[in-house]
Parts: sequence; structure tokens; C-alpha cells
Amino acid sequence: MSGNHGFSGIYEQGDQINYPRSNVAEEEKHHLINAEGYRRKDLNKAMNQMREEDIQSEIAEREKHDPTYRATMHGNEPSRGAKADAEIQREEEELLKKKKEKTDSMPGKKF
Repeated sequence: MSGNHGFSGIYEQGDQINYPRSNVAEEEKHHLINAEGYRRKDLNKAMNQMREEDIQSEIAEREKHDPTYRATMHGNEPSRGAKADAEIQREEEELLKKKKEKTDSMPGKKF
């Protein structure tokens, strides 16, 4: 008999993933959750939740730094305002980089 039970369309992608113990231990370090004693079914749910938190924090961090990200994430063209904000941000980063290159290697040194 094969191991396919139920309909694959009713499950979410992560529901059927069995995570190795090494991955669980690595995720526990970052999230401060002791999932080692969970049952296998509950362990997968805990891992899915920890991975979802990671994804959401990455998206939130990227939205802070890239004004056009939200529109492009949804497959739309960014607005003119978002494009202008991105251009201003790029120019400011270049300006700060140039200023850092010009400064003396000793911080706090005054002329």
C-alpha cells in the first residue's frame, strides 16, 4: 500500500513536512521555545509557526527599507511616490557612503 492518505488539496504546504531534529534544535535557539518534548504532530505545528514568524519579520524588515516592496510583492507597479522615495533613499545612502569615505580614520578627531 502507498502512503498517500487523504486529499493533498486540503492540506497546507507545511502540514505534511516532518522536520529533522537538527532543524528543530536550530530554530529553538532563535525563538527561545522548547519544542523538543512535543509530539511529532505538535512539533510540526510549532516549527511551522516559528518559520511563519521568521517570514513575517523578514517581510516587515524589508518593507521598512524598500518603499516599492509592497507593490512589487503583490505584482503591481509601484506608485510614483514610492519610486521617488526609493530614489531619494538611494541618493542619501550614496551621500552617506561618500561622507564616510572622506572622514579621517580617527573618530572624534577635530581640526
